[in-house]
Amino acid sequence: MKNLIPVSLILIIALALFSCHKDHDAGPTSLVGNWTVVTDSTYNTGIGTSGPPSIKKYIGTAADHFDFTSNGKLYAREGTFLVDTADYTITTDNLTNEQKINLQYSYIYSYGSTSKSGSSSFDIRTLTDHSLVLTNNVITPGGAFYETLTLQK
Repeated sequence: MKNLIPVSLILIIALALFSCHKDHDAGPTSLVGNWTVVTDSTYNTGIGTSGPPSIKKYIGTAADHFDFTSNGKLYAREGTFLVDTADYTITTDNLTNEQKINLQYSYIYSYGSTSKSGSSSFDIRTLTDHSLVLTNNVITPGGAFYETLTLQK
C-alpha cells in the first residue's frame, strides 16, 4: 500500500506533463497577400463539333501578380495589357466542403479604353503558405472553358 501512493502520484504527474502541450498551429493559411503568377493555363473545347479546341499556357513574369487584400479587394496584373480590379468573397460549398473564390471584376486594358465587367468563381484546389492553385470550369453554348491558375508567394 505504501508503494501504491508514490506510483500513483508519479503516474498522475507524468500524465499531466505529457497531455498538456501548446498547439503550434498558426491557424488556417491565408489567401491575403501578394501572389506571383507561375502559370495561367486555359483550354477551350471550341464551338460545338466544328470549332477547333484551343490550349494556351501563360508563363508568369516578375511583374505579374494577384494581390488579395484583407478588405476583400483583388488587384491583379497578368501580361503587358491586363490590369484587373475585383471584389472577392470566399464561400464554402455545403455539399463538398470545398472553398471557392467569387469575383466581381472589371478588366482595364492599358492600351485603350476598352473595359469589361462580370463575375466568375474559382475553386481553391491548393492553398498553403507558398502555393495557391485555382481552377475555373465553365460550360457555355460556345463550348467548355477550363482554367488553372497557379500562384506562389
